[in-house]
Amino acid sequence: MSTIFRILIAALILLPTAVFAAADDWRVVKATDQVKYTVDRTNWQDLRAGEVVPNRAWVSTGPRGRVQLARGVESITFQPNTLAAICTNESAAMKTQIYQQVGSLDLEIEKRSQPHTTVQTPYLAAVVKGTIFHVTADRTKASVAVDRGLVQVTSFASGQRSNVAPGQSATVDKKVGMTVAGRLSKPEITSVAPSVAQIPAVGTTKLAGATAEAKSSSSATSKTSGSNASDDDSSSNGKSNGNSSSNGNSGNGTSGGNGNSGGNGNNGNGNGHSDDSGNSGNGNGNSGNGNGNGNSGKGDNNGGGNGGGNGKGKDK
Repeated sequence: MSTIFRILIAALILLPTAVFAAADDWRVVKATDQVKYTVDRTNWQDLRAGEVVPNRAWVSTGPRGRVQLARGVESITFQPNTLAAICTNESAAMKTQIYQQVGSLDLEIEKRSQPHTTVQTPYLAAVVKGTIFHVTADRTKASVAVDRGLVQVTSFASGQRSNVAPGQSATVDKKVGMTVAGRLSKPEITSVAPSVAQIPAVGTTKLAGATAEAKSSSSATSKTSGSNASDDDSSSNGKSNGNSSSNGNSGNGTSGGNGNSGGNGNNGNGNGHSDDSGNSGNGNGNSGNGNGNGNSGKGDNNGGGNGGGNGKGKDK
């Protein structure tokens, strides 16, 4: 009898810890057949009702796939042809980060004293302040529409921000920046410092907001690079050219389950050196990148990218 009593006491002590751990998990409420997940973006497994989604796992839905996840009073619904990951870090200020590369999500997030959830898309970030809202992303733009509460939407490349209220929406296009709309009134757009996206759009590895920084860095480099050496009798100049190219092949799927593919191109660098007493010339090739994502039957499509650089020196 005493042994049983001790077991019961131990179980009661451990129970609150187990309940607390489960409360932080995103659990599948309902799911169709075309729903899969991966923790390494290579091996995909079916996701079924009642299962717990591993932290940082990517979830993908097919053309007829839908899945609803719940954590306490919060819920996230993945619409067809959606690829997104949910990352939870209780020690961080923004405890839940949702990375949505493509597709549509319907979210209901608990209102707290401090914002605790952010949705990252290729073109905008949505800081959630307790609300019901919808986020859609594709190759060229992303948008947020709010049903209840308030969502702060920030455009990475154009450096624009807007607080979107119920009945309002904000769209960020990679070419024209942010536009807003509303049933009764439009939200105000303010200027902020441009930033860089954390995930690329489908079909590319280039991050929105990175172009301006790359140009600025290139300009600064060209202003401070190299000098020509000369003396009374002779002078020598080094010239070089670096070229690189990269191609990523995207994977495409047309049936059944879900898959994902990505290709990445590598930077190419070329360096030229003069053999005489002149300066060495250095050239850097631009990197090209490719990435593809697609849904496939029951397998995975893989895209590959490669880049090469070459340089040559020439004396005058």
